Amino acid sequence: FRLGQTLRVGELQAVLFDMDGTLVETESLWHEAEVLTMAAFGSTWSEDEQRFALGGPFGRVVEYMAQKAGADPTDVAVTLIDAIDQLMSSRPLPIQPGIAELKAEAEAAGIPTGLVTNSFRRLISIVLKSTGLHFDVTVAGDELAENKPHPLPYEFACESLGVDPANTVVLEDSMTGIASAAAAGCFVVAIPHMAVIDAADRQLIVPSAQDVNLGLLRDLLGR
Repeated sequence: FRLGQTLRVGELQAVLFDMDGTLVETESLWHEAEVLTMAAFGSTWSEDEQRFALGGPFGRVVEYMAQKAGADPTDVAVTLIDAIDQLMSSRPLPIQPGIAELKAEAEAAGIPTGLVTNSFRRLISIVLKSTGLHFDVTVAGDELAENKPHPLPYEFACESLGVDPANTVVLEDSMTGIASAAAAGCFVVAIPHMAVIDAADRQLIVPSAQDVNLGLLRDLLGR
């Protein structure tokens, strides 16, 4: 946080968003890209494997796919990224319900927002162009030494914004992302879609971001 900044315990300082599944509905596109990639190497991809892949990290998923298909991981990675790039560039990317409203509310209150994802920078660019959204910081999976579930992505975002993770709320939809945010010391609002998410300290589980507003986030930190 900023040197000399006066902090109140429980004062909301930033709201950070995961991208795939939380900000935009792209999990179905990732599933399609994974099916196409595995087919290119003569293999298959199931819904159970899609749940395994949810949230990444990318390297873990690629290693699994390569091992199953008997293919080179680099070839699999290139094929998968090209497939998801093509799909995301050619399809609408709907913003998840309630997200745009919450982000606008934070901005109107002068609270910084960030986008933190295991996806690559080129995919962030596609999403931002498609949605027209802007964030004070964006963190890409191909630009850091560690990806979610490691805490580094959320630690890096908080450091970049000059905020205290303890006074930061993260919206996530996967256990991978939740583990990262929790390890960084952030409060987590979990919005499960495909994943089963268990209750935990400094965590709220909601059906949709439509159930969240700035007042609620402030109340959660102030408890």
